[in-house]
Amino acid sequence: MKLFKIILFLMLGVMSQNLAAQAEVKNPKEVFEMYFGTFVSNDTAVLDKLNDYLKPTVEGETAYQVDFKTVSQDMMKESTDNFLSAFSKTTADACRKEAEDYFTAMMGNFKAGKLTVKDVKVVQNEYIEDQKIAEVTYSVSFKVPAKFSDIPTGDIKTVKPEELKKYLVQSVQDFKNADKTVVTEQKFSLYQLNEGGKIYYWNGSPDEIVSGLTDFYFESFGTK
Repeated sequence: MKLFKIILFLMLGVMSQNLAAQAEVKNPKEVFEMYFGTFVSNDTAVLDKLNDYLKPTVEGETAYQVDFKTVSQDMMKESTDNFLSAFSKTTADACRKEAEDYFTAMMGNFKAGKLTVKDVKVVQNEYIEDQKIAEVTYSVSFKVPAKFSDIPTGDIKTVKPEELKKYLVQSVQDFKNADKTVVTEQKFSLYQLNEGGKIYYWNGSPDEIVSGLTDFYFESFGTK
């Protein structure tokens, strides 16, 4: 009986070690919140936390190298240029600052979207043996204007600078005073990685979060 107790004790000890070795470093909900904070909210502090978390899975390297300032500036320039290209050069040149303010306000409301993780299911990956996937169902709410100021009508090439400026300035205020909440439900997958006896979660295409949300966001107030 004494020998049986010793064997049982040793077996339980090995089992507990294996369970501890396979523990999640962070649960899928926490990991997804870091992905959201990084790629939707563009929070540098959250990006640093995500990269620290993933370092053991990429041999100590930086998993995601993102310069939010540069990305934001490039996006702002492209959006502003595309928008102003519809107007005459005189009007476009005179309204560049107001157009930049317009897109800054628009994207500010997007980055301030509120996340709620509704459900997480860990399922078997049907394509890779011994790998599981955490399927995250989440919702995001955005504040958008219930009604926009009327854009100048008529031939867009003949719109005067003061007309466009008035529209853009008012639209900025519309975003700042956004009085309508829109909500979308989305899904995102996180893939398990086993590293050093521990379980990590990751996704190599975090832009999927942004693309799904931007489609909904812009459609919610009719701007594409």
